[in-house]
Amino acid sequence: MNKDYSNKNFPVEYLIFQIENKENIDRFIELDHEIWTSFLSSFPGFISKEVWVNYDTPGEIHTILIWESMDHWKNIPLDKLKLKDKEFCEKFSYNFKMTRRIHKELNHGLHKVRHFELNNNL
Repeated sequence: MNKDYSNKNFPVEYLIFQIENKENIDRFIELDHEIWTSFLSSFPGFISKEVWVNYDTPGEIHTILIWESMDHWKNIPLDKLKLKDKEFCEKFSYNFKMTRRIHKELNHGLHKVRHFELNNNL
């Protein structure tokens, strides 16, 4: 599957987290999906989310979210985001921190323009 998004310019939200104990990665990903992905995907403009684990840096998790537009992304009410953050922190009782926001480092200049995926029935 090859999709060309060059005329769409979908903004990318790219976050990196560090989990103190790598044994808790699966729980982090499970709760992230249960709390954050379900919440964010309920808003107009949410397109997709990927979660990557860096095995060369134990406990490092990358989340990449694709939005239809900056307006869609930035129109999510801050008070609701804070409530979801509180809920996540209460349910994930292990030490973790967000170490980077790549999209901010790049001044929101990162955009998805193409997607290629080999469909081999994984």
